[in-house]
Amino acid sequence: MARHHKNGAADAVTRAAERLLAAAPAGALPAGEYAALLQHYRRLLAKFHKVMLISDTYDAELKRMSEQLDHLRSLALPICMFCKKVRVDDEYWEQIEGYFARHIDVAFSHGICPSCMKERYGDIVAVPDAREQLAGEIQARAEHREGPVPDDDDAVRAAQALLDTPEAGVGALRSGLHRLVERYRRMLRRMGKILLISDGYQARLMDLNARLTLLAHTDGLTGLDNRHSAAAHLEAERSRAERHSATFSVAIADVDDFKLVNDRYGHEAGDILLRDLGRLLRAEVRREDVCARWGGEEFLFLLPETDGPAAESLLQKLLAAARRLEVRYRGSVLRCTLSAGVSTFRAGASVDDLLREADSGLYRAKAQGKDRLVVGP
Repeated sequence: MARHHKNGAADAVTRAAERLLAAAPAGALPAGEYAALLQHYRRLLAKFHKVMLISDTYDAELKRMSEQLDHLRSLALPICMFCKKVRVDDEYWEQIEGYFARHIDVAFSHGICPSCMKERYGDIVAVPDAREQLAGEIQARAEHREGPVPDDDDAVRAAQALLDTPEAGVGALRSGLHRLVERYRRMLRRMGKILLISDGYQARLMDLNARLTLLAHTDGLTGLDNRHSAAAHLEAERSRAERHSATFSVAIADVDDFKLVNDRYGHEAGDILLRDLGRLLRAEVRREDVCARWGGEEFLFLLPETDGPAAESLLQKLLAAARRLEVRYRGSVLRCTLSAGVSTFRAGASVDDLLREADSGLYRAKAQGKDRLVVGP
């Protein structure tokens, strides 16, 4: 299709050149103006084919990344566009359905989780201004995505002005210029549409890249930060604490006798237990805390602006929540307890120092009978 259009455009250029050579003498349309328009046309044609090439490249890249996402389908978790949290809880979809039911008149923007919707816009039905604000934002995004498609520029306007002059006269030269202007205008519109498509591809690629980046830092089973992401958070918090003479605490918790769950009920049951436990732990910690799957059945907690006593209090709360957890699996009820070690930052300590101390406390908690917290080292 592109080749057919290219050949047609080349034919138009050839016919225009022939018309230019056969231009009438003085009194007819100025040959110089016609030549300038033809030059504009050639430049646009070159630009058009360049944009087509870029668009094809975007298309190929989008297909490649879409295939990558297909391979990661099991990890493709719902992500809120505002808080960037991965929503893995079953209640998420119930919240979505409930919110739609209560706010059926609202053009609900794709990808916003209910908690962010309520926090950002409040009760949409009860507050008309908030509803209008949401509608305005959605409309602005739609207009930005679609944008205007141009069908005019300086060259077209100049050619049209020439066609409107008495000197243009009638005959083959005028007819040829008119066809050239119309083809030029159609090409402008088509190029504008291709640019919009290209922008759409670029936006989708950016979205896919953002999701792939998030997935690279997210544990696929629990939806929590993975070890790589947690390590980055730890180093950043240590650096911040050193600069501002602040404090923070680190804790490592391990599921007691987790191997028995796998041996008795199977690995599927163990995965479900870890998933539900991860969801529970994330809900129990504060919003600014980092809750990560450290490895296997181990969880790591980074608690900013939290000294030793406050960290112990929070960890005891987490251990109590784990004791209350009941996971139903094929007629059975799975329960678990946690053992944990906690350490608090001190000036000059490295991340490795803190992790060793927390791990030492965890080891001692296991040795002392499990289901308890020990402050390391």
